[in-house]
This record gives sequence, structure tokens and C-alpha cells, in this order.
Amino acid sequence: MTTFRQQVEVGPRDGSRYQPVIALVDTASTYAVMPSPMLSMLGIDPFWTGVLERAGGGGEERSMAEIRLKIGDAERTVVCVFGQPDSQPVIGSHTLQAFGLRVEPGTSTLAPGTVFLP
Repeated sequence: MTTFRQQVEVGPRDGSRYQPVIALVDTASTYAVMPSPMLSMLGIDPFWTGVLERAGGGGEERSMAEIRLKIGDAERTVVCVFGQPDSQPVIGSHTLQAFGLRVEPGTSTLAPGTVFLP
């Protein structure tokens, strides 16, 4: 598991506006997680719920939606979990894969990754 911080911009799926945030890059997490008040402020409403496994064990039902995310000059629509009001913004492995990025070993930076076809 690798963690470090990365500036990203979060917005609704239509890309009409963005909020810059410093997110924790966590390769042990799957989806992006953003504080629910920030998502609400951006006009992003929950679209579905799912049961997600917590790192310490056990499942928890959480609201989810698709959001527009910018990392550098690239933009993608990714799955986002509605976090607690005080939760740390996180981008996980699904988000990194959507951007075709990987964590550069030993440097705590993002680099182009390999995308595999079946």
C-alpha cells in the first residue's frame, strides 16, 4: 500500500464547475471518496448505494455517484463514495486506472501506467 497527497479538482459529471482539493492517493482503496458536504455543494447527488468493506473489517452501506475529476490536464468520470463530513478526500486504484496512472515506486508521484487489454 502506498499513500501520499495529490492535488485534484472535483466536479459534477457535466464538468460545469470544479473544487480543488488535496486528496490522499491510497492504492489500497478502490474508489474516490469525497466529503459529502463538498459533493452536495457542487450539486452532486447520490445515485446509488453499495455495501463497501472497511479496512478494519465489516461492511458499510454508502451512497455513491459518478463525478468528474481532473488530475493535471486530464479529466475523467469516476465512481465516488460519499464520505463523512470530516473525511479526507481519497483517490483509489479504480481512479488511478481510469486515468491510466500508476504510483512511481520510491517517489510518491504519479506516472503513466500500463493499460492491459484482454
